[in-house]
Amino acid sequence: MKTTLIYFYLTLIAFGISSCETDVPEVDTIAPAFSFKVTGDGFDRTFTQDDDLENIQLNLRAGVSYDFLLGGIDNGGVRQIQFQHTPDITQITTPIPAPWVTINNGLTTTMRFNGDPNNAITAQLLSGSFTTMLMNEDLILDTFYIRVEDFGGESGPPFNITEGVLNITIADQPTSVTN
Repeated sequence: MKTTLIYFYLTLIAFGISSCETDVPEVDTIAPAFSFKVTGDGFDRTFTQDDDLENIQLNLRAGVSYDFLLGGIDNGGVRQIQFQHTPDITQITTPIPAPWVTINNGLTTTMRFNGDPNNAITAQLLSGSFTTMLMNEDLILDTFYIRVEDFGGESGPPFNITEGVLNITIADQPTSVTN
């Protein structure tokens, strides 16, 4: 796990320095990785696909602004990254930059990056801020959904997919993680 995280952060640093273009291999059987960092309200935590997300709950304080950094990585190229949230509950307060697109279906919003196999890159980042909304409730239960796909190699599908669902609560509570 530590090796994966070290490799992930080294690649993200390299991404910041150069374009991180990569060649899509003929066959790719290695799943991509993701990292989702949340900071604010005295809290700083990075979640990855190696975390036991089914048994983790992120408790967020209502009315607080948090920063996030989402990264997806794959040595054979990132085909797609998705981040889904409920905009009425976790309102994104920063513009979403191209090449990311935002899709809203009325209930949830998905921010999506689509890679190009002819100009494949190893990693893609999305940073921004969101503010938690409690509305008229005392407690809101919700989720953040993260999905990363690779190209599956030049031979095409099946794509390798890594996904995770992070359970969140919003209330008048300290920001923390519980198991």
